[in-house]
Amino acid sequence: MPASTATRVLDGRVPAYDEALSPDEIIARVEASGLRGRGGAGFPLARKLAAVRANGAGGDTFVIANAYDADPDSPLSRALLQRNPDAVREGIEIAAAAVGARRRFLYLRPDAEAPDWGDDIEVVRGTGGFMGGEETALLAVLESRRAMARQRPPYPAQQGLGLRPTLISSAESLAWLPYVLSGAAATTKLVSVTGSVERPGVYEVTLGTTLGAILDQAGGVTGTLKGIHVGGPTGGILAASRTSTSYGFDELKAAGTHVGSGQVRAIGGGVCVVNEASKLFAYLAQETCGICVPCRVGTARVTGILQGITSGLGRNEDLPWLDELAGHLNAFSLCGFGISSASIIRTTRAEFPEDYRVHIEEGRCPTGTCSVTRARRYETMVQP
Repeated sequence: MPASTATRVLDGRVPAYDEALSPDEIIARVEASGLRGRGGAGFPLARKLAAVRANGAGGDTFVIANAYDADPDSPLSRALLQRNPDAVREGIEIAAAAVGARRRFLYLRPDAEAPDWGDDIEVVRGTGGFMGGEETALLAVLESRRAMARQRPPYPAQQGLGLRPTLISSAESLAWLPYVLSGAAATTKLVSVTGSVERPGVYEVTLGTTLGAILDQAGGVTGTLKGIHVGGPTGGILAASRTSTSYGFDELKAAGTHVGSGQVRAIGGGVCVVNEASKLFAYLAQETCGICVPCRVGTARVTGILQGITSGLGRNEDLPWLDELAGHLNAFSLCGFGISSASIIRTTRAEFPEDYRVHIEEGRCPTGTCSVTRARRYETMVQP
């Protein structure tokens, strides 16, 4: 569907829909629409609705609209709540009707402005930090515990808040419910375009739009484009030649990254990608909840190795070590935070090998921008 004719949730208009639909009819229509969660993973929303309803078995169930915006550079929920709060509210009510929930929650960052919805939908604020938006860490906050991930299965749709079936979905996902019940096709996605572009900001783009066209919508790249960082802090960095890559859940996964937080960042020609990877992992090492060893230790080790490379201490044997750590993060981390962080290593190694080579073999930064951050190599007793 051309972008000009696609239904757009940022337009601020909520369509009329049949409010007499039964829960089964709601779920059937959502399934027929093919609506996938906009929170990053792209999981079919109808399957979540059906699972919560089935597992509820007539008991208590809950609906939580996740509007936390864990990535501070991608304020998608904030933009949606400013421009079309009624769609989010209607979506929460539709989801509650579908799963039989009596209590509904809106989960926000500590500094976010809450809509004036009265007392029907309870507003809960996270404690801050990137991990505060992870769905099981979110549950911990609602239960007055530290924001830490937990083992899955069981999934929240089986045992969520108070060990009862709980629907956790992004505010953007739920905002689509009144539209799909009215017959509209869910073809757009909110995207935060940042970095070296003329007009950084939140845009609504048609799924399938190329990365290059998304950058053009933000006024185009300023200067030379070296890479495109897609998916936020845990997302991969693709080469400038990937501008023809389609922005979609499956297409980005095939390219080595993911939708993630919905951020598309243009990286200019004067940037060292090894240093970019190092800064990303330093942030992740700081933000990890620390509950699982692969993530807690893995992000710190990757940070140390990358800092060693950018400080002129790199060796060729560091590269297979990075690859092994990426594999451990992806295979053994408890939640998507650690799992998806592997894409940073995998994409930068595959798409920007020259940046790594110049640092290690020539002992210099290819762009002349890296500074020394480590005086000694990061090493352990066991390395590949």
